[in-house]
Amino acid sequence: MNPTSLAGRRVLVLRAAAQAEPLAERIAALGGVPVHAPVLRIDPGDDAQLRAAVRDAAHGGFRLLALTSPNGVDALAEAVTRERLDARALAGVGVIACVGPGTAARLWERLRVVADLVPPKATTAALAEAVPEGTGRALLPRADLANPVLTEVLQAKGYEPVAITAYRTGRPEALDPAVLDDLAAGRIDVVPFASSSTVRNFAALVAERPWRGAVVSIGPVTTRTCRELGIDVDVEADPHDLGGLVEAITAAVRGR
Repeated sequence: MNPTSLAGRRVLVLRAAAQAEPLAERIAALGGVPVHAPVLRIDPGDDAQLRAAVRDAAHGGFRLLALTSPNGVDALAEAVTRERLDARALAGVGVIACVGPGTAARLWERLRVVADLVPPKATTAALAEAVPEGTGRALLPRADLANPVLTEVLQAKGYEPVAITAYRTGRPEALDPAVLDDLAAGRIDVVPFASSSTVRNFAALVAERPWRGAVVSIGPVTTRTCRELGIDVDVEADPHDLGGLVEAITAAVRGR
């Protein structure tokens, strides 16, 4: 990718503060200007339940572990640490599945565990489809607002899903007034959305204020949420991961 693909273009970074850097660094590496405007807040989930699940996993209590986001990996890794365990706690899990390469990379980074299954398309529906039929308990550490499709499909395939709220997604009270002014004045070139929660929170925080900028979506689920809220998507990422999102941002800039 051309290191000047985003030369001088201002790109909104809407991810929670703790997760904004990977996208911001890639934007800056291409000559762009990342504008931080977090619309998500990541809050703790059901720690006691997750720690109990980790103990169960260490004793062979789960046939499948399905991870649908880096946040879920982080929560799982922290529960493992708090239980004074390590990656060996997951050794008895038959299949460890990750929704996409970003989640798989975080699993390796945090626990030095290699995912057994990563679907070619990074969506929850694709993950559910890719998991083979089986039996036994399936651990699903996920967000409080997670799509139920994974639970439903795994149950239909013979598993006993154990869904645990590993983390909760909140919304800041407001966006920086300077960011709102930039959006209204057209000083933001690209508005990339990496999740449906990001779209909903952005729409709620901007409310009725006018805003401009090319809209990029990380994938079909996020695109559908945009359309439901009356937001037109200029470019949808493919693949549906961070690399694909960055490529979509550069494509949106080229199309302006």
